[in-house]
Amino acid sequence: MKNTSADEFQKEKKVIEAAEKLIDSSEQISDLKIFYRDLLKEYKRLLKQTKVLMKVSDNQQHRLKIITDRLGKYVSYQLFKKITRGKEKVELTTKRKKLTVFFSDIKDFSYISSHMEGEELAEFLNSYLDEMTKIVIKYGGNLDKYWGDAILAFFGDSAAATDEENALQCVSMSIEMQKKMKDLQKKWFDKGYQEPLQIRIGIATGYCAVGNFGSSERMDYTIIGNPVNFAARLESAAEPNEILISHETWGLVKNKINCESYISLSLKGFHKEKLAHKVLGFKKISEKKLIQINDPDNGINLFIDLNKAEKDSVKKILSDIEHSLTSHQ
Repeated sequence: MKNTSADEFQKEKKVIEAAEKLIDSSEQISDLKIFYRDLLKEYKRLLKQTKVLMKVSDNQQHRLKIITDRLGKYVSYQLFKKITRGKEKVELTTKRKKLTVFFSDIKDFSYISSHMEGEELAEFLNSYLDEMTKIVIKYGGNLDKYWGDAILAFFGDSAAATDEENALQCVSMSIEMQKKMKDLQKKWFDKGYQEPLQIRIGIATGYCAVGNFGSSERMDYTIIGNPVNFAARLESAAEPNEILISHETWGLVKNKINCESYISLSLKGFHKEKLAHKVLGFKKISEKKLIQINDPDNGINLFIDLNKAEKDSVKKILSDIEHSLTSHQ
C-alpha cells in the first residue's frame, strides 16, 4: 500500500513555513496581513483534508487490490486481465472463433480417490491442479474450468497469435505437462502412493462459440462447440501418458511436432470416424541436409532438401528417374 506520510508534503510544508515567516515579519497590522493570514489558515486546512482523503484512497485501493487478487483466482488469467482493463463487456455476448481446445484427466482417478480420505484427496488433487495450472498460464492458455481431476483449456481467444502458433502452444504445453507428471509421480511415490498416476490428453482445433453464457445475474466465460466434444472424446480414447490430437491440429503443428501416422477412431457422438495422431515429441533441429547435383553440361540439375522432402516422395522421384533412364536405353 502506498504510504501517504508527511514526507510527501514537504514542498507544501516549506511553503507554509515561508508564508508564516513573511506574515510574522510584518509589524504593521493591516487588512492585507489579516487576509493573507486567513488565506494561509484555509490552505493549511485544505492540506490537512487532502492528507486524510489520500489516506482513505490508499486504504480503498489496498482493499480493492486484495479483492481483485482473490477474484483473479476464480477466472482465467487472460479473462481477468480483460475485465480489470475494461476490455471485456459484462453482458451475454459470444463470438465465433477458431480455437485449439485441450482436455485432460487422470486415468482411474475415481478408483484412486475412493481409497483416500477427504483431506488427503484434496491435498493430492490440489497439488496436481496447481502444477498443471502453472503450465497453462506459462503457455498463455485460457483455463476454462476444472471437472474434478479434468482440465479444460483453450488457445486462440486472442488475435495476437496465428492458428499455427495457438496449436503449437497447446501441444507444447501438453508435452511439458507429461514431463511434469514424471516429477509428480516420484513425489507421490515418496509420499506412499503405490500406483503411478498417469494423465491422458486430447486436443482438437476448430470453430467454437466463446464468450459469456448464463443469465444476467450469473455468467460463465466459456466455450461450446464441436471441438470441445472432440477433444474430450480424444482424451477418453488416449492411452495413459498419451496425447492424441485431431487431424486439423496435426496439420498446424506437423512441421515442428513428431506424430505417428493417423489412426481412424469411432467416437461417441460422432457419426463418422475421426482421424487422430499420437504426439511423439518435438522435432529435432538439425543441420540442413541437402542433396545437390549440378552438371549443366550433361543436363543434370538436381536439388533435394531432406529437411522438407518426405521420404516416400524422394523415393518416387528417384524411381521415376531410374524408369526414365531405362526406357531411353
